Amino acid sequence: MTYRIPSLAVGVLVLLLAACRSDSSPDVHRPYIDLSGTWQFALDTADTGIAQKWFLSELEDTIQLPGTTDSNRKGFANTDTTTRRLNREYTYEGPAWYRKQVVIPEHFRDQHVRLFIERTKPAAVWVDDTRVGESMLLQSPQIYDLTGVVEPGEHTISIRVDNSLELTPYGNSHIYSNDTQTNWNGMIGEMRIEARPMTYIENLRVYPDIVNRKVDIEISIENPLGIREARIELQAVREENGESTVLERRSVETTLDSLIHLEYYLGDEMRLWDDYEQPLYHLTATLSYGGTRDSDTAVFGMRDFSVSGTQFQINGRTTFLRGKHDGALFPLTGHTPMDVESWERIFQIAQSYGINHYRFHSWSPPEAAFIAADRVGIFLQTELPFWGGLDSDSVAYMLREEGYAMLKHYANHPSFVMFSHGNEIWSGHERVEENIRALRNFDDRPLYTQGSNNNIGYLGPGKSSEFFVASRTPYAHDTTLTHTRLTHAFVDSRDGGILNTRTPSTDIRFDYPVSQIDIPLVTHEIAQYQIYPDYEEIDKYTGVLQPWNLEVFRSRLEKAGMLDQRFDFQRASGALSALCYKEEMEAALRTENLAGFQLLDLQDFPGQGTALVGILDVFMDSKGVVSREEWLQSCNDVVVMLEFPKYTWTGGETFQAKVRVANYSRSDVREDLAWEIRDRQNAVIEKGRLTDVFIPQGSVQTVGEISVILPDGTGAEMLTVDVSLENTPYANSYPAWVYPPADDPLFPGDVKVASRLDDEAFSILDAGGRVLLFPETDDVADVSFPGLFPPDFWNFGMFKRISENAGAPVSPGTLGLLMDPDHPLFNAFPTDFHTNWQWFSIIKESNSLILDDTPDEYRPLVQVIDNLERNHKLGLLFEFSVGEGKLLVCMSQLENITDKPEARQLYHSILKYMNSEAFRPAHSISREELSDLFR
Repeated sequence: MTYRIPSLAVGVLVLLLAACRSDSSPDVHRPYIDLSGTWQFALDTADTGIAQKWFLSELEDTIQLPGTTDSNRKGFANTDTTTRRLNREYTYEGPAWYRKQVVIPEHFRDQHVRLFIERTKPAAVWVDDTRVGESMLLQSPQIYDLTGVVEPGEHTISIRVDNSLELTPYGNSHIYSNDTQTNWNGMIGEMRIEARPMTYIENLRVYPDIVNRKVDIEISIENPLGIREARIELQAVREENGESTVLERRSVETTLDSLIHLEYYLGDEMRLWDDYEQPLYHLTATLSYGGTRDSDTAVFGMRDFSVSGTQFQINGRTTFLRGKHDGALFPLTGHTPMDVESWERIFQIAQSYGINHYRFHSWSPPEAAFIAADRVGIFLQTELPFWGGLDSDSVAYMLREEGYAMLKHYANHPSFVMFSHGNEIWSGHERVEENIRALRNFDDRPLYTQGSNNNIGYLGPGKSSEFFVASRTPYAHDTTLTHTRLTHAFVDSRDGGILNTRTPSTDIRFDYPVSQIDIPLVTHEIAQYQIYPDYEEIDKYTGVLQPWNLEVFRSRLEKAGMLDQRFDFQRASGALSALCYKEEMEAALRTENLAGFQLLDLQDFPGQGTALVGILDVFMDSKGVVSREEWLQSCNDVVVMLEFPKYTWTGGETFQAKVRVANYSRSDVREDLAWEIRDRQNAVIEKGRLTDVFIPQGSVQTVGEISVILPDGTGAEMLTVDVSLENTPYANSYPAWVYPPADDPLFPGDVKVASRLDDEAFSILDAGGRVLLFPETDDVADVSFPGLFPPDFWNFGMFKRISENAGAPVSPGTLGLLMDPDHPLFNAFPTDFHTNWQWFSIIKESNSLILDDTPDEYRPLVQVIDNLERNHKLGLLFEFSVGEGKLLVCMSQLENITDKPEARQLYHSILKYMNSEAFRPAHSISREELSDLFR
């Protein structure tokens, strides 16, 4: 029998059945004492508290818990203004003591009593003068047995929390790094003393079986009383779309073993959980013997997240992970949220940008995140708190214990689908393999992998890995053939990888690396494109972390005389970053049999050198660099794509593009597909349609082609190619540039073209002439930076140090171009205000000259945006009045690449401008000042 009740009554029903309890919140069948509030407090800077028995002494200070030393403004005022990360106002590393008097009520007598601390650092607990235990768990609740120690009456609980990093040698794990949520000291989340019968349910695990429409239930029993027979009652409640359905109550008389296996059949009441629908079941198991009862509740979803070949399936439907990295970034609190509402907000924002998957980098969130992901429909990959080489048996053991606890507390959640041993593990792989085998033997519900990007992809998956997360697949040396993302740091791949070395196109795929791995391959930390800061964001930092790094960078920009350009820098670098993100995601989506991607990141990462790589800021607010609608063109369950070999064309050529659609929605797609090509005035040049296009669910299909002879006019044109599936929200848009054929030689007119500022050039200038200067690359090597097409990878400072230490090339470190598209220089060369694909060959043949010695108000015609650390004024195209003459400097060697239609056209546009009345440089420079710029 089942019955339904309206949503207004859900809360009452839940209280009656204990059905909405999460593992971290108290069960209504188990009385508890809430320990939140004011505690006595003391820092133990000399680590003398144990020897001096502080657990027996009044502590002079107080602190509010749940909370941290940071949130309570305890510790030492921070004077470190490092630009590598956000800065804590107060810091403390070491032991700290927390002490509170509690009154144990009479009804706790003869009960199993335990202390529950949802999240803290390595801790030890005393009750009065008795040390009751210690725990090293970082990302699971710490639970201490107080049975027999606390009789009814008044007692003192003393807790020593030690956040010394030497206690947990896990590398730069995000569970405690000051680059992420900080190495806080304190206790957060639920804190309570709870009682349960002496014979009680220790753990309740639920294993969904969607084929047989049932769940297998495993109940762990602690039975110090030696009870032989008992009754187990099972009650399930399904929550779906604001309604609760009470399912049939079932009971069984059973012999009370330490492990009891039961089944609960759902039959027609089974509803499947996935990323589209989130019906959740709350199963309460009640143990009864004599007049005693004990209950526990598990929240689960009916789902089967599994491997099929090289892809994942959810309930038999092929899915593609559109993932987001989570680096534990919480700038207001300095620690993870412990409430469901905060996590729901985070997941809902990510989901609105097409994200269906989260990868937690070397940490695990608390119970609240799993609950929120269950409700929103996000597939979670969580990780052990490890980043480094696992060269110690003791560390391996500690991590295994951490894994057991995580599985015990979180694995019932349907959102918990993947488990990784950590990030970029570079040694000790035999210990990793042993741990993964042990964890999977303990609980085989999530899928396991040995780590995310171990040995930066050069090491293949281990025997126990059920999926593989990597930035490349194994090979003897670096080659872009094996890359699974478009960019790398210069230290990890020649010139940063594909996007900076290959002529832009929309036909890049990762077919080869996918063919080398026989399990699902997920691309690791793709799209690390730096965006210039929006310094208005500084005002948002009202919590425990301060943006002193951003304030320093802002001061440097002001000192460089370019503070007025901060919005333009952010807008232009952001627009280029969005273009690169688009290409990254579509390269993954157009690859058949790829299992998914993990972005780094949708949001900024203001640590590890200040890596502002997100289209959202660290608060998950839009930075305004790309609209949600534009973003969803390339990050959605259905993505319509064009494949063509180049972005720049010559008039009269035939533009040919394959239409390719990735369909990872819930069903097959059968619709007409419309396309059109428009010019800058929005006039339609050509259009067409593909009728009755069919894309089976779970596939990537080429569904047709576009073939159009491009206009053979005398001018250059920027075109837009739109494609859309009719009667759906799925559409996409691409730019293309058409240039006149190279029929006629370039005509310099009255312009003298020079490669050096020699006597002849100055003579022409002195006489009032016009000079176009292409400085020789070798001549400016010491005062310029080589051309870099994509924005700098991650951040400049961090990888500069890494490259220098490794003896590897250092990235140029720039963030793209800024220009005025309405300037007459571009009358014959259509452009945006930012870098777009037609600039690739021009940038790659260029150096950007340092113009720091020019006046603050001076601006290049085409400015190269420097990174936020250096803040050089950099010029690609710039002009001066020199005496009576006029000079334009082009730092790209266009004469070497006139076979590129875009380079030839820019050269033509420059000459046309310089031969016109519009060529009137506003800034004058002396011969000496000019010469100084080039040496």
